[in-house]
Amino acid sequence: MNPTGSGNRAVRASRSPTSGLSAEPSLEAPVRVNEIDDPLPLDLVLLGGFEYACRPDCGLCCYAEPRIEREERPPLLQIAPLAQFGSRRGGSFLRARPDGGACQFLDANRCRVWSARPSPCRQFPVTVHVGERLQASLVLSCPGIDLSPLAEARPWTFRARPRGLEAEVEAAKRRATSSIRRTVDAARRRRRRVKSALEKTGQWVDEEEVRADLRSAIPLPVVEDFPVPDPPPVNEDLANLPLYFDHRKGPVALAGGLGAWELLELRAEGGAEPLTLVPPPARPPELTAEGHGLLEGYLRYFLERDALFGTVVPEIEPGSLSTVTDEMRKELRAIGALVLSRADVRRRGVRDAVGPLTWVDVADGIRACDQDLLDRPTWGDRL
Repeated sequence: MNPTGSGNRAVRASRSPTSGLSAEPSLEAPVRVNEIDDPLPLDLVLLGGFEYACRPDCGLCCYAEPRIEREERPPLLQIAPLAQFGSRRGGSFLRARPDGGACQFLDANRCRVWSARPSPCRQFPVTVHVGERLQASLVLSCPGIDLSPLAEARPWTFRARPRGLEAEVEAAKRRATSSIRRTVDAARRRRRRVKSALEKTGQWVDEEEVRADLRSAIPLPVVEDFPVPDPPPVNEDLANLPLYFDHRKGPVALAGGLGAWELLELRAEGGAEPLTLVPPPARPPELTAEGHGLLEGYLRYFLERDALFGTVVPEIEPGSLSTVTDEMRKELRAIGALVLSRADVRRRGVRDAVGPLTWVDVADGIRACDQDLLDRPTWGDRL
């Protein structure tokens, strides 16, 4: 399975938040939320060691249509009585401007309804996968997150408390209550069905066994993993393109083309300005030692995400020769190839750089991929 990534705005809008951090939650075990409304445990281990500071000049996360709960509408309508809503999958969301534009309330990269913004906006860049457990991790496409912890060798359970994420985790916890228990149960049922089918053919391997097998030797991309699949074409829908922050007025989008990827700067009011065309690499780019370490650290982080298993394992054909471990190994290589390809395209899109990809280049590749990869469907869901 290759991670093509859709950047789908409809899927992105399903990210959302939940309630109060205790004074000193331990990152070595799942953290229980407040005792109101039968709370569910929220695992915060993968937040350990990270630091976050929102960049006021960014606006990347505002190119989305955030889900809005019924109780969140009245305070927002008090500030913005002409707010436009849509409905999808039984829920409501705030409409964005057409043709790939930003949220209707983004003005000069500032939110006009900040005090009444919906739960997904309060939670970002924390994302929570709903499966066998509620597992929080970070959307590493956000430029406000320091990626340095990815290069550390320490297990995530021994990392320091995250810094700058207190309000976002508070938001992520407010919905981790009995109201989502049906979602948890549905995810568990889907996982059991997949597990049962693969156990009958001897292909099933439990998640922790897979992790233990791959942690010591993270699979890295090889020649066979290149070239990677193109992003969606520009004429499909600008809202479906992968985005990244690049110190411009609007985010940069990647679109597929005839032998090259097009870089476009999105406009908040809708539409895009073409920037350049860059062919993706046909073989693995060379890496500096620091770049290699960051890529390996990112793949190690992705391996710890439950969402990875929920995306890959349901696609395994029962009776094929591949086990869960085999497919996870292939997927990590494919993710690594995607990161390096987008890193290379980003670098060549702004300067005539030569030589191996550096730590900064690989970080740029991670930021151009992570949200896209998290947008893929799983056997679970997201808060």
